[in-house]
Amino acid sequence: MYQKKVKESNEKKVFHYIYQKQTNLSIADISNDLNISFPTVKTIINKFLNANIIKEDLKIGSGSGRKAQYYSLEKNFFYSIGISVHLNALKIYLGNERGEVLKEIVIKDDFFKETLIEKIDDALDEFFSEINDQVKGKIIGIGISIPGIIDNHNNIIEITPSIRIDLNKIKVLSKKYNLKILIDNEANLCAITEKFLGIGKEFSSFVVLNISSTLNMSNFKEKDFYGEFFLKASRVNHMIINFNGLLCECGNKGCWGKYSSELSLIEEIQKINPNIVKLKDVFKNENFENKQIKEIFENYLDYLSIGIKNIIFMYNPEKIIISGNISQYKEFFKDELIKKIYNENIFFRGSETIVFSNLGERSVSLGAVMLPLIDELF
Repeated sequence: MYQKKVKESNEKKVFHYIYQKQTNLSIADISNDLNISFPTVKTIINKFLNANIIKEDLKIGSGSGRKAQYYSLEKNFFYSIGISVHLNALKIYLGNERGEVLKEIVIKDDFFKETLIEKIDDALDEFFSEINDQVKGKIIGIGISIPGIIDNHNNIIEITPSIRIDLNKIKVLSKKYNLKILIDNEANLCAITEKFLGIGKEFSSFVVLNISSTLNMSNFKEKDFYGEFFLKASRVNHMIINFNGLLCECGNKGCWGKYSSELSLIEEIQKINPNIVKLKDVFKNENFENKQIKEIFENYLDYLSIGIKNIIFMYNPEKIIISGNISQYKEFFKDELIKKIYNENIFFRGSETIVFSNLGERSVSLGAVMLPLIDELF
């Protein structure tokens, strides 16, 4: 579990302020808004200028008097590499401090194996060979998302109950590339993406439900304006919603992930039409209008709503952000899902609690890119 604690320094506070506003920044405004002395802010601004983190803009003013100097956040002053591990693919991204993707590759393979780190190493070798030296010099770290947990007590990465990887392999990889490597559950990284790049900017506290090949959730809480936050992934995919239901790989029956993940939906629909292999195929008119497919999807929403109701009862969240690939197709099911969740409910909050991500299937990968940047800069 990654927990960000902001360093108690004026420099960090000023940077967080600059990152949030990005343009039309003046020393006077920063000083007043943060209650930091003008000379202190000026010293920090000069340091950021020398490091090419910010740049001077045109001075603003009228007449012959002294004009105010304004600043804005520079672009591409740092880079980061994000790696997201999926059931049958490995995605590697090069991004900048704004989360903009500049290079990406997708490798199709079975990555739920004990050889995961070795495969990541091979992929990184090729990825770095295609990046110029100027960019390499500005890369500050590598973030890795996994559909599992980091067990620091036992020093392992648990992908599934049967696949566990020695965490020391990450240290070896970090030494080889001379870069810090941060690794976390994909739900946590999805939450980071939503907070810094997505709809979560508007909220100080939220739950993100990431619906992908697996099903996972993270609880995000921002502690103060200066960037300190806490997040924690929950293994809701093993929350039992049908005790006589389908057998899960964990050994229990009726786990939520067996009914409400993207993979479970595709597998069920393939019993009707084996040619449907991707989620986008489900929502094509000729498929989605099929009576049998619509019935399967209706059952899918039933199970999805049951799990979301349980989350609301357990956490009473201010917001639930539904993320992952399925969020791209919300127009097909949003109203029906919300109706199922809030029909005859006794919740403290209303249906405005449920919102949908606008980042689609990239939310996890972007979180992996952002993790080293946030760790370094905030």
